[in-house]
Amino acid sequence: MIAYSENLKTFKQHIENNEIVDRIIEKLGFKVGASEQRAFKVSLGEMYKVLNKTDLSSDVQIGIEYRIPITSRRIDFIVSGSDGENENLVIVELKQWDRVTKTDMPGVIMLGNQEHIHPSWQAFSYASTIKHFNEAVEKNNIQLHPCAFLHDYRAKYLDHLVAPIYSDAISAAPVFIETDYDKLRNFIQKYIKYPSKKNLLYEIENGKIRPSKMLVDALANMLNNNEEYVLIDEQKIVLEKLYKLVTEKNKGRKRVIIVEGGAGTGKSVIAIDLLARLITKKGYTAFYVSKSSYVRENYYAKLTRNVNRYSYLRTLFKGSGSFIDSKQDEFDCLIVDEAHRLTARTKLGPFYRGENQVKEIIHASKNTVFFIDSKQQIDIKDIGSIEEIEKWADYYGAEVYKGDAFKLVSQFRCSGSDEYMAWVDSVLYNEPFEQSYTEVDYDIKVFDNILDMANEIKKINHNNKARIISGDVFPWISRNDKSQIDIHIYGFSAQWNKTKAFATDPKSIDEVGCIHTTQGMEFEYVGLIIGDDLRYVNGKIITDYTKHPPGATEFKRPYKHAILPEDGLIIDRLIRNTYRVLLTRGQKGCYIYCMDKNLSEYIKKRLQELKLKNNQN
Repeated sequence: MIAYSENLKTFKQHIENNEIVDRIIEKLGFKVGASEQRAFKVSLGEMYKVLNKTDLSSDVQIGIEYRIPITSRRIDFIVSGSDGENENLVIVELKQWDRVTKTDMPGVIMLGNQEHIHPSWQAFSYASTIKHFNEAVEKNNIQLHPCAFLHDYRAKYLDHLVAPIYSDAISAAPVFIETDYDKLRNFIQKYIKYPSKKNLLYEIENGKIRPSKMLVDALANMLNNNEEYVLIDEQKIVLEKLYKLVTEKNKGRKRVIIVEGGAGTGKSVIAIDLLARLITKKGYTAFYVSKSSYVRENYYAKLTRNVNRYSYLRTLFKGSGSFIDSKQDEFDCLIVDEAHRLTARTKLGPFYRGENQVKEIIHASKNTVFFIDSKQQIDIKDIGSIEEIEKWADYYGAEVYKGDAFKLVSQFRCSGSDEYMAWVDSVLYNEPFEQSYTEVDYDIKVFDNILDMANEIKKINHNNKARIISGDVFPWISRNDKSQIDIHIYGFSAQWNKTKAFATDPKSIDEVGCIHTTQGMEFEYVGLIIGDDLRYVNGKIITDYTKHPPGATEFKRPYKHAILPEDGLIIDRLIRNTYRVLLTRGQKGCYIYCMDKNLSEYIKKRLQELKLKNNQN
């Protein structure tokens, strides 16, 4: 797990003899490109400059390229030793960046046109993962001290790197730039003066992987403070079946469990509860997995809403592309929410990596639980299906569990109205609607004036649980210029959501949420703008993907610059699925404004089919 482990004296010799890169590559176990080799040489040379002018003992240990267990991430540089009282590791995240641009998202910066994790947050998250999943840290009382070193970073752009929005990250992991060599030396020497009496790098590399007591206690505390994680009826039954299956002994075979459920059936709540149980009761290495960073961010925010913020618990929430380099059966259980959003390859910046996210996730875990709803696929690159999961489960010889025992039928959104859900499907997919004449206790209204709708949503936003959302038909011009307004409709003006925490950030009431910040989330009320990509023409609802911004990628295949004509039927279904998701985000009500007036009148007419408790349309 560690590519290089030597004492300081040997490290200096390897730098001076220009052999450090070759020694690292020998042990990495994978091909290293020429650019990465140059990066090693440059950054390690800068660390040599830092350490060469310290008073550290020559027997202090140096670790390079340490792969963090349960992740595919690597720590660039570690200095291991003692301050005379405590065993310490100084973790250094190395970057060759010369400038960044601040954002309004904590922990996220812009490098050129690409979003990146702030290096201080990156260093802190790596240290937190080791601290809370490596038994050797707790057993040996090892103290971890993360920092970031941007040795080429220009001082005149410092205000972007250390903007107030990053204060929490920087306080946890200081950041040093081109003028801070002495400061970095002092930081290291504060914690490292002598060699440790133990081989700390060996202890860490060979430490048993399990959740720490602190993490277990914090997670239990969080769930105890969240009433929304109390399960009811079939949710509880499915949870108990999942827990029993995952924790039962087997004969070395993988288990794959497929849980089906439509919008509002409680899939995410069950996923979070199962995660907590497996960690707090069994000490399993279990993680919540989702493609969407918006979903992960908002569930983290919900967990920490009523208690002190435990930032390190973010490590329990992983992206679906995190398992490309994972070892087989590295985890006890991976719990995959929104499995219908899984893709084949993983997009990292302008490139795609990996082979297939379904395969990679099953490969990495002894037990895998997939929560899925095929009608929530919204991107042509979404491949998550029961058939795809079963194909890779069979490839690994896994036991597959699915069917009625793992189906969630009762939905708890839209005031629990199955009638409303059936009506939505009938309208969107031009299907017959079988009326049951059951009273629908759900507040649904169609507005002719968008300002009236927006004002109503803001009036009822008493508990920070109402939002305005929209189909994706407006260009996101405020992404790179915060002064720009994205949406203009008859006097209504707003920007797209500014942060990933749209569902929980109180300031988001003045913004408009897109499908990516609302899928998997729920609100009490939503005000939905149905764009002109959904219209009523000649007696039926049609879709029109040309109304989406030219730069949109949801209808384009990987590495394709244009939409393929043969994908027309798939794209039609994706647009309808998107509005199905948006129309079912409200627990108590949905207020609608249609850009197409014919569609507005059609929906008003169709509403007469519902026996609404308070029909005001």
